[in-house]
Amino acid sequence: MIQSIVCDIILYSCDLEQPLEYFLNLPTVNFDNPETWATSVERQGWHGICASDHFWVSHAYPHVFVTAARMSAVTSKIVLTTSFCNNLFRSPVEFAQAALALQQASGGRFEAGLGAGWLESEMQASGMDYPAPSERISRYVEALKITSALLVSGQCQFEGLHYKIDIAGENRLGPISSTPPPLIGSVGGPRGIREVSPLVDRIEIKASSRGTRGGSLDIPALASVTEDDIRLSIERVKTAAPQTPISIFLMISVGESKEIKAIKALFGDSFLGRFHGHPDSVGAALDSLSDFGIDRIQLTEMTPGSQDALAPVLIG
Repeated sequence: MIQSIVCDIILYSCDLEQPLEYFLNLPTVNFDNPETWATSVERQGWHGICASDHFWVSHAYPHVFVTAARMSAVTSKIVLTTSFCNNLFRSPVEFAQAALALQQASGGRFEAGLGAGWLESEMQASGMDYPAPSERISRYVEALKITSALLVSGQCQFEGLHYKIDIAGENRLGPISSTPPPLIGSVGGPRGIREVSPLVDRIEIKASSRGTRGGSLDIPALASVTEDDIRLSIERVKTAAPQTPISIFLMISVGESKEIKAIKALFGDSFLGRFHGHPDSVGAALDSLSDFGIDRIQLTEMTPGSQDALAPVLIG
């Protein structure tokens, strides 16, 4: 009896110990040659690579699906994902079709990341409407419901406030896989967490959401994010979807240059300031997030070379 209890405790402890996965977002300096970057990242031993969905931010972006396909073609083991496709740019039907194609092209290594969309100036300059936050979330929730059905069966019948989909009978998306790509959502606020978390296979907490309201990057707002804020978001996810694995999106600048020291000074002693500075201190701060109930971290460079600087610390 005692032996059985001890075994149960050991098994339970093992279940709690989930090693962190690190996914890298394609850096801007590698936009013209994602193949070279992807093969290098796979060789280093990172867990996953991401392509982002923009027309431009402060520079032109390559097409998200083309970029993911290019990286898929030169890798064989590393996981690929979109971080995140902009739901305001494209139909959930188009997104699902691309996700199914990428799942096939990658040999089952693709994860379908879909976000609500956030960069207002980009939308307006492109001639598209930028809805109010409440409508963006409503559209996003409906799109996730549609996408979830399409990824599994290639068909969906749905009528909501923003979408009316009738793909049935002989009509079907493809190629359908016996292992559909996991659907990943990105959330920041309480409503998004509550409504999105139960719909997806993985949820990514956007620690920077407070600093991107209105569609621009607000460093002082980012510096106001606390550890308690992050823990509260995680608890909200666990309440809404107890079994859903949790990721976090973080921007990093790693090294000891004057530029990096200046960025770190902007963040001060804040929670997000931990992810800027010397590789050893940033690596330790990242590893500590496993204690939060997070099992994956998506890293986006604020300064070039940050990912390479972290590789010896995190990957070995």
